[in-house]
Amino acid sequence: MRLGLIGSTGHWQTYAPALQLVPGLKLVAVAAAGPEETTGAFDHAPGQTVDTNRYDDARKMLDVERLDVVQVCGRCDRIPVWIKLCLERGLPVMAEKPLAMDLPTLKQLYQAARKSSTALVPMHTMRGVSELATVRQAVRDGEIGNPVMSFSQKTYKWGKARPDFYRSRETFPGLAPWVGIHAFDWLYWILGDQFTEVIGREGTTVRPDFPACGSQAAFVMTMRNGGVASLTLDYLRPTAAPSHADERLRIAGTHGVIETALIERKVILTTADSPPRPLDLSPQTDIFTQFARSLRGEAPPPLTLPEACRITEIAIKAQEAVDTGRTISLGDSPYHTA
Repeated sequence: MRLGLIGSTGHWQTYAPALQLVPGLKLVAVAAAGPEETTGAFDHAPGQTVDTNRYDDARKMLDVERLDVVQVCGRCDRIPVWIKLCLERGLPVMAEKPLAMDLPTLKQLYQAARKSSTALVPMHTMRGVSELATVRQAVRDGEIGNPVMSFSQKTYKWGKARPDFYRSRETFPGLAPWVGIHAFDWLYWILGDQFTEVIGREGTTVRPDFPACGSQAAFVMTMRNGGVASLTLDYLRPTAAPSHADERLRIAGTHGVIETALIERKVILTTADSPPRPLDLSPQTDIFTQFARSLRGEAPPPLTLPEACRITEIAIKAQEAVDTGRTISLGDSPYHTA
C-alpha cells in the first residue's frame, strides 16, 4: 500500500503507527500543502527512506506517483482543495479536520466522494482513545439507562506562538470546528445522532489579536429525548500544567453516571445499584490503521462518509451559533444517520 502525504501542518504524523501495524504500507512520497510549508518538515518523517520522493507541488505528486492512499494535513482552508483533487483521481483520503470550513464546500466534498465511490475519513483521532471507547460501550450496553445530560471539556495550552492563519476566518474556521469537533465527534459516537439544535457563546478575551480563534467558548445542544449536552472549549490551560490538554466527559442517565478525565486514564461508573467503580479500558486501534485496514476489506471504516460529514456539519453550525448569537437548528441534515 503506497502512501503519499500532503502537508506537514497539524496532526500530520497520524499515519505513523500504521507503518508497524499494516503490512506493506510504505511512505513513497511527500509534498508541501502550500507555500507556507517546506518539504524540509519531512526530514524526520516516520517511514521516510532514500526512496521517498519529495514535491514542492502536491499536484505534481498526485499526477506522477502511483498512490493507494493519501493523507492531507494542511492549513484549514487548503484541506478541502486537496481532498477534492484526490477524490477526482479516485484516491482514498484521510484528512485533518475539519473537512471543510463552510457548509457549501462540505456538500461538494460529500458529492465528490459519493460520485467517485472513494473513501474519505476525517482525522478524528480520539476514536482511538480507550477511555472514550469504554464510555461508549457502557452507554450502549445500557449501564446508565437513557442518557439525558452530558458535559464535555477540552482545554489546551496556547503555547509560545501560533501560526498567523489562526488570526483570520479566511484561513481558520473557528474554535468549534477546530478544537470542538473532537468533542462533537465523541458525543455523536457515544450517544448517536441525537442533536436537534445548538447555541453558543465565545470570547477572544485573552488574545484579542487572534480574532478568528476564541480563547474560550461554550455550547449547549438539545437532544431528541429532551436531554442536554454542554461543551466548553478553551486555550486557557496554564503553561505550568502537567499536560498540554485536559479533556473530560461526564454523561448522566436515568440509571447512573459515567465519567472520565483522560489525563487520569480511568473511567468511573456509578449506578443506582452500585457505588463508583472503575471500568476495564477497552483497547483501541489508531484511526489510520483502521482506515488502511478498511481499504483492504479487512475492517469497517472508522467513520462512514455520512457520519464524517454530519459531525463536520454540527461543528460548523456550532460556530455559526457563536458568530450570529442565534440558536441554530441541527435538524433536516442531508447527512443525518439516526
